[in-house]
Amino acid sequence: MIFKICGISILSAICAYLLRIFGWRGVPVFVAGVSVLLIGALGPRIEYIFGALKEVGEGTGVSETLASALKVLAAGYLFGICGDVCRELGESGVAKAVDVVGRVEIVAIVVPYFEEIIKIGIELVG
Repeated sequence: MIFKICGISILSAICAYLLRIFGWRGVPVFVAGVSVLLIGALGPRIEYIFGALKEVGEGTGVSETLASALKVLAAGYLFGICGDVCRELGESGVAKAVDVVGRVEIVAIVVPYFEEIIKIGIELVG
């Protein structure tokens, strides 16, 4: 799988370079499409990772906390990739908006845990 993805990446980069030399204006769209396909190729690996982490979480009793941690991790990667694709397409304004929305979403996911920590701290002090 590693060699297949690396090979496709190198061939795609060479194709994009050649298309750019020949003056094709659709190179950013080509690169974005290849990026989506490469990430999609990792689908089975990502499913395996999430399945293994879910089993660990259920076995230890921290499945809700682990699920939130996975949401934060997934949101960070997805918003980062989306922002990079927007930048590649020349839409830096949209990319900045995606970055801000991603940060707000991550904060929204972790705020309930901060509330719990503050409540526990108040109970310990009071």
